[in-house]
Order: sequence, then structure tokens, then C-alpha cells
Amino acid sequence: MPARDQAIEARLQRWAQWVTVGDGSGFPTMSVLHREWTPPSPGTTPTLKVSASSDVRQTHRALEQLSVRLRNTVVVHYCHKVPLAEQARRLECAESTVVQRVALVHQHMRRCLADPCAP
Repeated sequence: MPARDQAIEARLQRWAQWVTVGDGSGFPTMSVLHREWTPPSPGTTPTLKVSASSDVRQTHRALEQLSVRLRNTVVVHYCHKVPLAEQARRLECAESTVVQRVALVHQHMRRCLADPCAP
């Protein structure tokens, strides 16, 4: 993995750690992998919470711009730590599809780090 991707991976892991610890407001408890999952209401995202760290806050703002499908991929992969193969099995899709979604998230993060996403 290139150094830049390792930096993005580390940033996403810090974000996931922040999201899954704390007071629970905005905690991402639902995902496409849960049987009882339902799409978020219009205008909401799977993870809404305010962060103290500017690094995490910037990551959160960037992730808010993703589609619901990609946000759910991030939550399941980084917060719930479900392996890509298991996600693919549960979604009944090819593992390469889930890998591609994670790659799209990384591309988006690279763009936002190069030219910070608007708040």
C-alpha cells in the first residue's frame, strides 16, 4: 500500500475509533449488513457527530459527502471491522465490488486532503 494510502487508512481508522467511542450521539449502529437496516431519512447520514480533533472533523466532513452506499461501506469496514469478503457474502456481490467501494472512498479522501472539502 503506498504511503499516501496508509495515511488515509490511518485517518479513517482514527475517525472510526472516535465514532465508536463516546456518548453515543450519532453512533453508527445500522448498516447494510444488519437485517433490520433501513435507509436513513432524507437529509441524514449514518454518522452525525461533532468532533474535537480537526483531523477527525475534516475526515467526517469528507465522509458526509459520500453516497449512503459508500458511507455504509466505511462504517461496516472501519467501525464494525467486518472483513471485505464477509461484506461481499452478506451483500451477495463480488468481493471486488466491496474492494472497489473502499478504493472509491480512498480516492475521495485523497481529493479532500489535496483540496480540503468545504465545511
